[in-house]
Amino acid sequence: MSLNLPVLQLLNEARSTYGLRHQDFGRYQSHCAAKVHHLRKASGLSQVATKARKYTKKDLTELNATTDKHLQILLFDAERAWAHSQALKASLDLPSTPSSARHHLARRLARAVARADSLFSLLTALGPAKVSAADRAQAAAYSLVLKGSLAFEQKKHEAGLGALAVAHQLLATIAACAPTAHAEALANEMIDELEPMLRFCAYSLGLDTSKGSAQLVESVARKEQAGLVPGYEALVAELEATRSEGKRESVELSWRGQVIPIRNAQLVDVVSKVKAALATLEADKDATASKSHSSKLKKSGAKKEVMGARRMGTYDKALLVLGEGEDVARQLVEDNKIALSGAHSARSEASSAPLQLAHSYIVYQLLAIRIKRDLLLIDSTTSKLASREAKIVDRERAFVAATGAKDPKKADAKVRKQHARVYPGIVKIYDGILQSLEQMRELDVVEQDGELGGAVEARIAFVKASRSMYLSRTYALIDEFPSSLSLSARGKLYAREARSTASTLDLPSASDSPDDDEAPDFAGELLPLSPAAFDALDAALGADYDRFSKRWCEASGGQVGASEPEDLPLAELNLDGVLGKKSAKKAAFYDVAFSYVVAFDLEAIARKAGLRGDVVEEEEKTVAVKEKVQKKMQVEEESDAEEEEEEKPAQEKKGWGFGLFGRK
Repeated sequence: MSLNLPVLQLLNEARSTYGLRHQDFGRYQSHCAAKVHHLRKASGLSQVATKARKYTKKDLTELNATTDKHLQILLFDAERAWAHSQALKASLDLPSTPSSARHHLARRLARAVARADSLFSLLTALGPAKVSAADRAQAAAYSLVLKGSLAFEQKKHEAGLGALAVAHQLLATIAACAPTAHAEALANEMIDELEPMLRFCAYSLGLDTSKGSAQLVESVARKEQAGLVPGYEALVAELEATRSEGKRESVELSWRGQVIPIRNAQLVDVVSKVKAALATLEADKDATASKSHSSKLKKSGAKKEVMGARRMGTYDKALLVLGEGEDVARQLVEDNKIALSGAHSARSEASSAPLQLAHSYIVYQLLAIRIKRDLLLIDSTTSKLASREAKIVDRERAFVAATGAKDPKKADAKVRKQHARVYPGIVKIYDGILQSLEQMRELDVVEQDGELGGAVEARIAFVKASRSMYLSRTYALIDEFPSSLSLSARGKLYAREARSTASTLDLPSASDSPDDDEAPDFAGELLPLSPAAFDALDAALGADYDRFSKRWCEASGGQVGASEPEDLPLAELNLDGVLGKKSAKKAAFYDVAFSYVVAFDLEAIARKAGLRGDVVEEEEKTVAVKEKVQKKMQVEEESDAEEEEEEKPAQEKKGWGFGLFGRK
């Protein structure tokens, strides 16, 4: 019966789940203690006293180690002691920490080293028949890392350098022979954790580390590997014999010529799913391209399936995978920031930049695929609309040929009814595309790359021009021709802005073959920013402007109305006007000269400017005379009022009781 003990996977799952993601060593220590208790109880190795109150120690040997739980007891017992030592190390800077804490820290680390050595010795005693070479190599590397950490804390740099160098070399071999990308990332994570301690030990010993640590590790490990790991050569040979000859999937991302290393185990799974989703979309694009080419050869007028139910399901699945991957990557970035804010660890600092870059890559691809899906929806909707219009025209021709009667307004009303159903939805889809492009513009990788940022700005202007075109057509359906023409003119400005921005960029041509390692540009496939695309957009906007101007002239009888071009919100459009209801007409322009004359007091402006001085003097004299006359009239009125009061007879005083008992 073979035993399974993937040390690196068990440690990664336990540490990332129970506190170490936020550097909470106390919580992790409690978890390890409870884990050891449950494992001993489940395997029948509980350390309990007998009825005679005599303690009976139950050790693990190759005789009673029959299940995986027996091996995990030693592993998590070592982890409990290591977590306690790290909690003590984190409290050394506190003023309330006693002076004996450092000595206690070393003792707990020594206990962790003893437990790890016991685990490796037990696995070696069980032999290759019960334990695989990968499990024994991982246990040996774990024991060496703990030995190096203990020597580092005790400032024994020579012993620490030897243990860490052998662990580094053994972990590199484990990563090279790993069967999956996830197992390789687990080994790389532990290498990133021990490498800062290794460099510091080499620096303390005066060794040269300017050329990297690879040569130093190789020279030191060659001397120390036999003494630190018994049977090291045989273990490595056995490990390399299990290496699969097949090509393992890559755990790297390529972003605009820059390679993003993925060394986080959780992120490796996410990146693998993301790359699989992108490959599925690439295969779907190739299959659709070959199908459309064969249909063209078969029949030139065949209907093109732009976005069917199958393709929609493919894009929805890809967006779901990318959305889940973005959540995981964002959580990893936030956890790494929390870990750096609490206590600076070498692993968090080393993984900060790759995590942020990988998160930005996933977000960019998510937005690009969302944009492509929306553009495919627009293409599918417009193609279906064109086929319906063709059917309406064909039926009208058949009716005219059969009856001889012709009513052009009837077919036009049906076509406009179809437009009224489709155009508002297209405008809303363009709103979603603009939102995705604006989110893409705010990404750090886009802001730091001038070429990519310019391409995103050009695509935003291009989409705004397309949106203005369809919004203009929507206003024309309800005979709001001034607003429609205003939107068409605005669309021309956006198209000119997009062309100007794209002319400054060094965009790849259609003949250039894309690099296999580079990520596909989903956003640029349907927004190519080519001169042909700009010419087609300008032609469509110009044709709409001429057509709507002609219709406005016909509707107004060749006279200029009194309405002003106005941009109304899309929600307030009354598309029932398509069916025959008349919308309120407004004047096209105001009388500019009349408004200029009436709006301002030209006499007051002239007086302030000093151009009418004589008139001002005469007016001032007139005002002064009027004030004097008013003051004189006011004085006379006051004197007349005083005389009237004197002429009135004085009233007789009466007594108490309303004059009943008054005096005469």
